[in-house]
Amino acid sequence: MRLRRSLAVILILTLAPSTARAGTEVKLDRDYLAGVIEKLPPSPFEKKGQYRGEVNAYRLRAIDPKRRRFLASCQVEGSFTPPAAGPISERASQSKGHEKGQRKFRFEITAGINVEAGPDGTPRFHVDVEEVKKAELEGLAGLLAKFMGRFFDEMVTQIADGRAAILNQKLNAEVAKRAAAMKEYGVFCGIDYHPDDVVVRFDLTRYKKEGIAGYVFAAPRPGTVPLYRFQDRRNGTHEFSLSPGGPGRADVIDEGIACYVPDDHAAGSVIVHGWTGRHDRFYTTSENGEGAPRRLLKPTGPAFRVYPDPVPDSVPLYRFVDPNRARHFYTTHPHAEFAK
Repeated sequence: MRLRRSLAVILILTLAPSTARAGTEVKLDRDYLAGVIEKLPPSPFEKKGQYRGEVNAYRLRAIDPKRRRFLASCQVEGSFTPPAAGPISERASQSKGHEKGQRKFRFEITAGINVEAGPDGTPRFHVDVEEVKKAELEGLAGLLAKFMGRFFDEMVTQIADGRAAILNQKLNAEVAKRAAAMKEYGVFCGIDYHPDDVVVRFDLTRYKKEGIAGYVFAAPRPGTVPLYRFQDRRNGTHEFSLSPGGPGRADVIDEGIACYVPDDHAAGSVIVHGWTGRHDRFYTTSENGEGAPRRLLKPTGPAFRVYPDPVPDSVPLYRFVDPNRARHFYTTHPHAEFAK
């Protein structure tokens, strides 16, 4: 049901980091969560000739640690045209501020929303609609509700579904921005529920940053060539090549274009030298390999070029090392692509 997807979208917004602790956790207190939900603007809906209104008054009701969920609600109000004409419906339809034949309604939706981390770090939602409460049917309330019967329930479902579609359209751009912010912290790996807050946990990379190998480009531009990255199946090391065919060995995996680097004629660029060993591939602008021979690494010659300092539109090519394996990794991603 689209209502469930809509409520899931609302909760994605609450997972946007506010303050990080040790770079791996984000604590969101109940006031913050409530504020995000309560500030959602009212949104209108209409089905011509049948009903119209708006959804408003979003509320975070509670955080339930035992059932690992949020309880949230919203109010739906507007007017509709009864499905049949007659003395009862006509008498009950005289609603001040509405067109003749229109009947006012107001109801509240309460839902339980569970958020967990998927294996790929994507938040997964499970939404149960706890209650659809008919809060107001003016005039001959009981008689009209009985008269409309099943039609009212179907209308409630249609309104909720339509509202979900509207909400998704309005929040998609915001969700994309918040999701991008989450990636700066790491892969979403879990959430701890407490009565007054939740703690969103992120799993970072095991690699440690050693600095910047040089400056390159994320997209092609004049005077650049693509730099391809390959992974050795046997030991997990990565090597770079200016050739799309790479090293030409059957034991490597083509990982595509890592970035775009200066070509041989680019003024101000410098050569990156390659070194190789049994368990490492090392790249540096230092001709002596920063003492690489002492680590039993052998030179493989010039590999590609970089700019030693930032130039317009350039991005850093970061150098990381796995301290447990003494293995290097190079990427334009500031957190080593969350590699493990």
